[in-house]
Amino acid sequence: MDTQTDGKLAYSVEEAAKALSIGVCLCRELIRQKKLPAIRVGERRLILPKAALEKFLAEQIEEGAINDEGHE
Repeated sequence: MDTQTDGKLAYSVEEAAKALSIGVCLCRELIRQKKLPAIRVGERRLILPKAALEKFLAEQIEEGAINDEGHE
């Protein structure tokens, strides 16, 4: 997730899920639980800021959600 590489500041739910290596359903659930902030654009479209994805990952690491083997 590097804006210098992909030029994006925000991602669709599907793109964010792929970037985080999680399923779309889990990504939507994290949004619903307000663990991943999303911005509603129009009536249906959600986008996730790149900075929010990076912050989410950093918080998960700080909280120890990912162990040494990379498993939850």
